[in-house]
Amino acid sequence: MTEGPDGYIWELGFSHWHDVSGLRSVAGQFAQRNRRGVYVLGFANGERYVGRATDVVKRFVQHQAVHPDIVSFTFKPVPQSEILEEERRCIHTLEARKIPLRNFAEMSVVPGDRTFDRVVSPEEQQRWLDGERHFDVEDWRVEDEDLRRRYHTRFEKFMERPHADDALLLLGTYIDAAIPFPRRTELTFWSASCLPSGNPGIYSRVNLNMQEVFTIFEQDGELRVSFHLASSPFEEQFGPRWQRRLGDRHSEVVLHGYKPGGGDQFQLVVTPRRARRLLEDPLAVKAMSLFNLRLMRKAPCYYATSHCIDLATAAQATVERRPGSRRP
Repeated sequence: MTEGPDGYIWELGFSHWHDVSGLRSVAGQFAQRNRRGVYVLGFANGERYVGRATDVVKRFVQHQAVHPDIVSFTFKPVPQSEILEEERRCIHTLEARKIPLRNFAEMSVVPGDRTFDRVVSPEEQQRWLDGERHFDVEDWRVEDEDLRRRYHTRFEKFMERPHADDALLLLGTYIDAAIPFPRRTELTFWSASCLPSGNPGIYSRVNLNMQEVFTIFEQDGELRVSFHLASSPFEEQFGPRWQRRLGDRHSEVVLHGYKPGGGDQFQLVVTPRRARRLLEDPLAVKAMSLFNLRLMRKAPCYYATSHCIDLATAAQATVERRPGSRRP
């Protein structure tokens, strides 16, 4: 039985709160040999913060210097080999329980006013999520001649690859379906790399914030497509067996995620044929769109300097030229 919202914290194995209002140290509460583990800070406004520490006493002092509104504190010892995973589990569990957290880097949803809201208004974001796709035809395409020249040769090599046309159409379809207001947000909030260094099999990768969300790569001479997307829409639709509904001989469900995307994410690796079907499936597009919008609201794209303008422009043009396209 939980005891209000904080009952979910106790269920994770933490002791009840220590009142630390006005305290400068918690050294008297923890033995020297028992200071490695995961902790939760409680703030005066009701928010919480989950963290990990090799010495929780030193970490508390560091937090106090930045957060003068800490009023409560709880801690549990965790072995070093498990500490990172346990921290993430606690963050994702409490976020799912709607506990207000200050762990923005690990959360799926970051509340409040964000930089992205000044580029795409919250009202536009909601209409876009609801399926009212605005093709931002009045917006200028991004122009950066130095950046364009930097990757022009790679784009030419891309077009010489055996699956270039299929990859270009897949990329354009993804941008059209799952990137909000792509002209307006290009480069600042999303980037598309072209033949990125370090993995010769990759054709292109779309990055938002500090993680990949869409990758086209070659495996055993055939194209494959990787999506990172939200799991919650599938869980709501299909229940606890949602993975079975997605996994088949054309698809591989991987419970893998990166830190910026938070706990509500998974990876789906598929054939190009299956990828095209997903990009026409309202539920799958919703899962992609929700995940991408959350990432873009967290922060601008870290990989903007790897953006290939020629590739992004050509990919979007393939969609605009398709018969029946709603774009002009």
